[in-house]
Amino acid sequence: MTRKQGTCDVILRGGSVIDGLGGPAVFASVALSGDRITAVGDLDGWEAGRTIDVSGLAVAPGFIDMHSHSDLALLVNGRAESKIRQGVTTEVIGQCGFSPAPSPKEQWAHIRELSGWMGAYVDWRWETFGQYLDALADSGVSVNVVPLVGHSMVRTVVMGEENRAPTGAELAAMADAVRAAMDEGAFGMSTGLVYAPGMWAETEELIALARAMSAAGGIYFSHLRNEGPGLLDAIGEAVRIGREAGVGVQIAHLKASGEASWGRAGEALAAIEQARARGEAEVSYDAYPYTAWNTGLGQLLPAWAREGGSDAVMRRLRDPGTRARIRAAIEAEAAEEPCRWERRLLASVETEANRGLQGLTLAEVARRRGKPVPDVVMDLLIEEDGQASMVGFAMSEEDVRRILAHPIGMIGSDSAASAPYGRLGESHPHPRTYGTFPRVLGHYARDEGIFSLEEAVAKMTSRPAAKLGLADRGRIAPGVAADITVFDPAAIADQADYTRPHQYPVGIRYVIVNGVVELDGETHQDRRPGRVIRRG
Repeated sequence: MTRKQGTCDVILRGGSVIDGLGGPAVFASVALSGDRITAVGDLDGWEAGRTIDVSGLAVAPGFIDMHSHSDLALLVNGRAESKIRQGVTTEVIGQCGFSPAPSPKEQWAHIRELSGWMGAYVDWRWETFGQYLDALADSGVSVNVVPLVGHSMVRTVVMGEENRAPTGAELAAMADAVRAAMDEGAFGMSTGLVYAPGMWAETEELIALARAMSAAGGIYFSHLRNEGPGLLDAIGEAVRIGREAGVGVQIAHLKASGEASWGRAGEALAAIEQARARGEAEVSYDAYPYTAWNTGLGQLLPAWAREGGSDAVMRRLRDPGTRARIRAAIEAEAAEEPCRWERRLLASVETEANRGLQGLTLAEVARRRGKPVPDVVMDLLIEEDGQASMVGFAMSEEDVRRILAHPIGMIGSDSAASAPYGRLGESHPHPRTYGTFPRVLGHYARDEGIFSLEEAVAKMTSRPAAKLGLADRGRIAPGVAADITVFDPAAIADQADYTRPHQYPVGIRYVIVNGVVELDGETHQDRRPGRVIRRG
């Protein structure tokens, strides 16, 4: 504990310091100079350019969102309002197989289309992974960014959206693209093995690409191939990839999805524990504190109907014969889950004509339109040119609690930065977009007591930092980066829900990014102090 006198730029005086390492909080003051923490302890007598009284508040490291989809959202609105106001100071982007780069100029039109409305909205001017990171840094962002390269993007660039194995030359080209992204700053590669075209990659392809990043210390981040009945096999595949490629593994948004899989969280966690104990791979995971997921509406289509890209999908949806096959496939899968359509909400759409349907269940939309749900789904996909999303209530509360509480787990929002205004405010996101971190701290730590406040903070700070190799972030100690979140433990709470998702949480008082007070009470200062953190 520091007791000597000194000077600094900012002092956070008299708070309860949670250092991020899981130990008990201590009463102390924290001094910041430039972008670093310079002292922690009894700082009576220190002089500062600004002193902030944080008596009665918790002072924690800035939260690291281990699973974010802000790749393009930060180019639309770099303020990252929904993240900063949760206490997030660093986001890991490029998840679930998607990254905005590599992006060869001759493929820009197609790649922008794959990227949804944001692809057309942003100033797309990069080709390489490094150029994308430059564009992001130049745009000015309020949060730090840790980038991953997406397997699906690499595969699309090299071999299109075809359901086949790559040739030897194509596999070599994909490996070269992964190595290039690593050289330009990527921390690893992500996969989205339920999404086209990643879903068509065999395990051997993924091992080969993971090997391409192993020398650089890359991490394999994976949205598993199955999160329901095939969950254990999917975990086994991820472990195998890590073991044979010699890379660390991070399982995305771990869950036991679908009522038939409820109660299997314990088996999933045991499988991860066993892989770690045997030394097969350095496996960890992240999770969000909700019982519902969020994904594209097109995921309701059978896999064969999603082949070949959006134009091919639209042709199938408009063809009467193919449409009948799709309808039958949707109905057959729905028969396995009673009340499926009451458990699926239409989340976001792009057209003004359908904006009033956002937040309704698919059963309600079907009743309004007087058609069966499968036809409504196909109609909406045509009307929205594929750009529609849904929320599905598919996890049990018991499994969510068990996954959150396990010491291996970290916290990730699985969401893009948003704001209740501007273009981003027209969407209807999952409430995790605004509520993930306050919900863990308020509901699950304080109210439910599934872990201590200090343990919850560790899951958001030092453990993600250690996984990513960010030696100077994720804790409060002299010499580390001045990323800090100050919150009221008694008041912190999420406010967003499924009908009103654009609601800021309460209880976050100050958020400091690289020494800059970006959230100052209720005011977002918009100083854009975030940095693109490149591997190495």
